[in-house]
Amino acid sequence: MENNQPMLTEEMQMFDYWSGVYSPADQHIDSLRAAYDAFQQHYTLPRTEGMRIEDHTLILATHCIDMRVFTPEENAPETGWSWIFYVHGGGNVVGSADSHEYIARQLARDLNVKVLLVEYGLVPEFEWSQGQQDCLDAYLLILQQSATWNINTAKGSIVADGSGAALALQVQQQLLVEQQPQALALIFPSFFSQHSTTERQSLVYQVEDQQLMQTWTGVSAQQALRTVPELKHSMPRSFIALTQYDVCHAENAVLLQQLQQCNTQVEVYTGMGLKGNCLPLLRDCHEVASVYEALLKFLQPNF
Repeated sequence: MENNQPMLTEEMQMFDYWSGVYSPADQHIDSLRAAYDAFQQHYTLPRTEGMRIEDHTLILATHCIDMRVFTPEENAPETGWSWIFYVHGGGNVVGSADSHEYIARQLARDLNVKVLLVEYGLVPEFEWSQGQQDCLDAYLLILQQSATWNINTAKGSIVADGSGAALALQVQQQLLVEQQPQALALIFPSFFSQHSTTERQSLVYQVEDQQLMQTWTGVSAQQALRTVPELKHSMPRSFIALTQYDVCHAENAVLLQQLQQCNTQVEVYTGMGLKGNCLPLLRDCHEVASVYEALLKFLQPNF
């Protein structure tokens, strides 16, 4: 590196540029979400044949949440579809089925599995912990309704990106042994970090570094948000994708140490020349594509 500047790939530099172009029109939460969705959809391919995409509403104990389901258009296996429960990133403030269709649809196609992408409660409409509860309730409800979704409960995995990693870990820790997924994959996990920068950043990094969460919850609540949860129970086989210039390096080191103490089989892959949650670059950047290929290789034996 020169002048302490990261040696980012050319595609990563363009990702930074476009993340700055897609900025909210004002400080209203709706403007923020519109800008984030538009940025993510910039990297979303048009829908083509071969995939059935359906929007559903899950009725939970206290309220309803939406879920988008991606199913390959072919005959389902006799024992039901292998499946992925996907937890999207976005700093617990933004993110939706629209913003993360690019990855959910890709996984469904490349692995020939059903992908269920939930829209959990976000700040400021809900307390930040609501997302965790929604994901847990949705996961358990899907298991209870396995016949409705035509899934094989023994062949499920949880995949999460960015801030969704904290939610996925918290959900997994609350599941009983017989309910645990076969595998857990965390792509570019984002936790609260003492090293998060306070300088002006483009949209995607503000979101994942929790600067926007601080705006909506107040400084006093910041320390409690998206910390690495204490892992007290056994964990399924895990895959963790990191970036070379990871602001959450210390936090991810704690996570890896805890996984080791739980005797968890962990595969770690580091994308060189990358920073932050740059998953939308999976089709445009060789390094991100390599991360994605490693993810597929990890997940395939479970299905």
